[in-house]
Amino acid sequence: MKIMKKIKRIKDIDKLMVGFLMVLLGVLLQSYGNYIEVQRHVIEKEQQQLLTISKSISKSIELYFDYEVEKIKGMPKNISFRHEFNEYLKSDEEIKEFYSIDDYYMMRENEIEEIQVINNDFDIIKTYPTNKENLNTNIKRELYKVMARKTAFIGSEYMKDGNFYVRLYEPVLHESKVKLILSVEISLDKIYKKFVKPVKAGEKGYASVKNQNGVLLMHPKREDIGREVIKARKDEFPDYDWSELESIVEKQKKGESGVGIYHSIWYHDKEKNRIKKYSAYSPARIGDGFWIINLSMDYLEVSDFLSKKTYKNNVFSFVILLIFISFMIYIYKIKNDKKQLKIQADLSTQLNSLNKELEKDIEKRKLLEKELIKNKEKYESLFNSASDCIFVLNLDNEGLTTEFLEVNDKACTSLGYDKKQFSKMSYLDISNEGSDEKFMSMLQLLKQKRNIIFEDTLVTKDNGHIPVEISAHLFKLGNEYKIILNSRDMTNKKVQREALKRSEKRFRNIINKVATGIYDEDKDIFKENENPREFSSEEENKNRMALELEKINIELEKMFEKEVNENRRKEALMVYQSRLAAMGEMIGNIAHQWRQPLSGLGLIISNIEDAYYYNDLDEKSIRELSERGKKLILRMNQTIDDFRYFFNPKTEKITFSLKENIKNTIDFLQEHLRLHGINLTIDAKEDGMIDGHSNQYSQVIFNIVINSIDALVENRKEDRNINIEVYSEDNNHVVEIKDNGYGIQEDLLDKVFEAHFTKKNENKGTGLGLYMSKVIIEKNFNGKIKLFNIKEGLCVKITVPKSGVEDNE
Repeated sequence: MKIMKKIKRIKDIDKLMVGFLMVLLGVLLQSYGNYIEVQRHVIEKEQQQLLTISKSISKSIELYFDYEVEKIKGMPKNISFRHEFNEYLKSDEEIKEFYSIDDYYMMRENEIEEIQVINNDFDIIKTYPTNKENLNTNIKRELYKVMARKTAFIGSEYMKDGNFYVRLYEPVLHESKVKLILSVEISLDKIYKKFVKPVKAGEKGYASVKNQNGVLLMHPKREDIGREVIKARKDEFPDYDWSELESIVEKQKKGESGVGIYHSIWYHDKEKNRIKKYSAYSPARIGDGFWIINLSMDYLEVSDFLSKKTYKNNVFSFVILLIFISFMIYIYKIKNDKKQLKIQADLSTQLNSLNKELEKDIEKRKLLEKELIKNKEKYESLFNSASDCIFVLNLDNEGLTTEFLEVNDKACTSLGYDKKQFSKMSYLDISNEGSDEKFMSMLQLLKQKRNIIFEDTLVTKDNGHIPVEISAHLFKLGNEYKIILNSRDMTNKKVQREALKRSEKRFRNIINKVATGIYDEDKDIFKENENPREFSSEEENKNRMALELEKINIELEKMFEKEVNENRRKEALMVYQSRLAAMGEMIGNIAHQWRQPLSGLGLIISNIEDAYYYNDLDEKSIRELSERGKKLILRMNQTIDDFRYFFNPKTEKITFSLKENIKNTIDFLQEHLRLHGINLTIDAKEDGMIDGHSNQYSQVIFNIVINSIDALVENRKEDRNINIEVYSEDNNHVVEIKDNGYGIQEDLLDKVFEAHFTKKNENKGTGLGLYMSKVIIEKNFNGKIKLFNIKEGLCVKITVPKSGVEDNE
């Protein structure tokens, strides 16, 4: 019996061993199959990961160029640049200094190589940081495209000094014509170091960039930059088969994205072993073309790693299996109750392990929740602490605004609604001027530009009105479009505008309030004798006649003296009225000249407030903003000094320069001339010195130029010109002021110097300007003034004696 049990036990052991071998074989086969499947799966995952990285780099480069294009687009809108551009146009396009461009380069010198200002004849006006005189042929071709398109343009890459560069172009328009082109040069080497070089694909892998023609633009091996990738490989290794790589490159040239496997050589491998690689590629759309972002990785890095891991797993599995079989033999020898106990112990161990994993997951979730709460609080703090009203709008399927998605605390405070009330309202509920049509028009504009600025009036809860300037931005949240509105209160700005308008209107009213006549009693100097009687003798009749004539002469002298005094009073009144008219024109010009520096000061104050709020206010920024503010204030102060010079009440005569006097007077009218598009030139063949009151002569020049401006504005829509010529003629200095305002009628030429004669509307002129100019020149300067028609315009000729000469004869 014992022998039978022993035999049975041996047979059971044999069966167990056979089962062990079969299980071992099955495990090995299964492991190999798993290895093949895992290898395929891992390779696919690695390829997809490389493709994702490639697309990420492509997107980063595209966004980088979009950002640079937006930056250069903003330059023509810069206030300083617009001022310099206008000065450039006024100077017959001869000014070659653009300090705002210099400032732009200094702020972005780490991102760009240089910035050039090019005129429409393709001449380089200025290059920052260094001057260059000529343009290469490739850049000229791109400039023709800019002239044709009249929009920002990204050029093609080009090689210079062993490196590739690309240029961004932005046209500067005047009256729909390209006057200047801003050209920014960007180094591809900087783009490579910033976006491409940091990316690693395994231990040997790298990222590279080629253009749509397959020419390498960015590569770790600098010797290959500028070469066509297939040609470079074939030239270096002509005996190798490059068909796999050629197939991939052909797909890349078509602008496709994808993955591929091919055989190649690592550039840094000294032994030049041919190995298997896999790569991922995607296009980056740059300007009119595209670049190919390629990532390559060693195939063996993954397969060798999997082989080693599989080998270790198989050994480990074999050991585990051996232990398991030994354990089974041991279990076979013990009682069934111990088997049950072992099973329970295993279950308990697994449960503890699961509990630990669950605790770790719970801890991670708590940390994530804390981070989310922290980010939410940070967002709400930034959103609600803004000094402007911020609204986030929902849009329905038709693109119309629905209820507010979010508003900040400033919006609630300013308009008087709480956030719960806002959640049931739309933007049209608080817009005084809004409508569905206007909103749809705004949305279409936003879809084109993404950012727009407009003015509106918001209605508060208590029916108050707040004029605002709104910056709108369209963005996507998920798959839905949203609009964010940043609203800034313009009440103070409106008040300033109205104050300027009222001031200008008040001074014009002063001009028009002039005495229209002087009252004088009628006197009868031939008084009848109260006691008439007959004179019998001829002698008595003669005496009577002599007495009556003497009385008449005395009365005539009194009337003559009164008339002279009256004429002097009228003349003084006319002088006063003329000066008031000139002062009114001058105040209008001062208002125009002050508007730009006042806006600049307002912007500086806003920048200081924003910098203080966001803790960006440091000594350097304070110093820069202060210097800019001082320059603007100096400019305003200079305007007031010039104004005081013009109306200086000094009575003593001085010897002064004609050229300097005319230039100082015209400086007051520069803003007036610019607003009406008038080109004024001063042609002083020689300077002249004359004796008299310089401010009176300035008033004459001022009156005549103002008349020319009014004539040009009324009669010409474009090509408005005024020319002032200064020259000598015998013992006189002559100033001729010519315009192309089509002149005046011949029958009116003799009347223009009469008092109160004017061709302007009643509220635009007093008719004293030319009359007083004639009085000043003839009486105070002993000169002559006359006017006559010329081709397409009028000429006013002023002749005064040179300094030290008594008259102009």
